[in-house]
Amino acid sequence: MTKQILIMSFLTGLLGVFGCNNKPKEDSDKEQFEEILNDPRVNSREVGEREGIKYFQVIKDGKVGFRNLDGNIVIESKFDSAEMFSEGVSTVQLGEKYGMIDEKGNYVLQLMALDYLGSLHNGLASFLANDKYGFVNAKGQEVIKPKYDWVDEFSEGLCVVRNDMGKHGYIDTIGKVVVDLQFQYASKFEKGQAKIEINNLWGAINKSGKIIEEATHKYSTW
Repeated sequence: MTKQILIMSFLTGLLGVFGCNNKPKEDSDKEQFEEILNDPRVNSREVGEREGIKYFQVIKDGKVGFRNLDGNIVIESKFDSAEMFSEGVSTVQLGEKYGMIDEKGNYVLQLMALDYLGSLHNGLASFLANDKYGFVNAKGQEVIKPKYDWVDEFSEGLCVVRNDMGKHGYIDTIGKVVVDLQFQYASKFEKGQAKIEINNLWGAINKSGKIIEEATHKYSTW
């Protein structure tokens, strides 16, 4: 009898571990993500004012919309994805199409079929076509042809790009290479300088590509 009780207790324990918590992990992660996006302690007026944010993203039934700093919904949750507002617009996705909306939710760039469309920075947004990245303006006009394996977003008039050899450099807003693609990695420009990686060591350059900090640092956070 004692042996039977021990066996039953063991089986009950197994069910508790494997049977009772049968909710898919991705569902619980998704709920947690939605909770964070809607958490007023994270997306508060204080945070918004400090970061210069006017609207916060909200998710309802798997769709993305926006609310203001007072918590009022200003753009209904109807998009599959939506970038934070940048330069007065948000890049949104519905199905396999991308577009841009203004702060009232009106389309300033109608939805169009693209593999990807990034947010607007320095008047340009990256897009993906045939596995290569280029840039369009807020009207959807192609400004820089898609020819890079990866691109960052524009900052201070320059953008990090990577070629098919894995080398990074910088282009300007008309697509001209201003710093040759030569680095293992390169960061966005901030206050006129950017960090670059050479032979697994980090240094810094100015906007003309001149080394202003020799690549002698083991980490990028020196």
